[in-house]
Amino acid sequence: MEKEITTPSKVAPKTDSSKIYELGYILVSSLPDEKIADEVAALKDLLAANGADVVSSEDPILIDLAYSMTKVVAAQRQKYSRGYFGWVKFEGEPESLTAIKKVLDLSATMLRYLIVKTVRENTLLNGKMVLRKEEREEVMAEEAIETEALDVPEVDKVIDDLAIV
Repeated sequence: MEKEITTPSKVAPKTDSSKIYELGYILVSSLPDEKIADEVAALKDLLAANGADVVSSEDPILIDLAYSMTKVVAAQRQKYSRGYFGWVKFEGEPESLTAIKKVLDLSATMLRYLIVKTVRENTLLNGKMVLRKEEREEVMAEEAIETEALDVPEVDKVIDDLAIV
């Protein structure tokens, strides 16, 4: 799957209350490669249906997760140690986030997501989120040392406190 990075549009804000948000997400690794593009399209359609305009995005890539995550699908618990990570930056009304969040919560393919307020400008240093394998192993080793004392539910609570919705 090729990466797609769209450039920010030069469109004026929709209203005075509209804001720029970034949705980072992890899709379940059990999705076949040919279905990933359909999931991304469905996600962008969800945003458009709720009045949001996509500013930029990057197609998901398969990554190893820092810890295994559990997702309940059709009354069965499934554990995932890998997932497809991608992001979408969009402009929308704060009121529309509740409807977007409800749909994402019910999605069978969405393992985890996070919506944060951000700026329109591109904030990536090199424009790519892919690290070389050696760099990823180095970062993971450093993070393992730093996170040995952290409790996973405690980390999830802190992340939930930082999330917008």
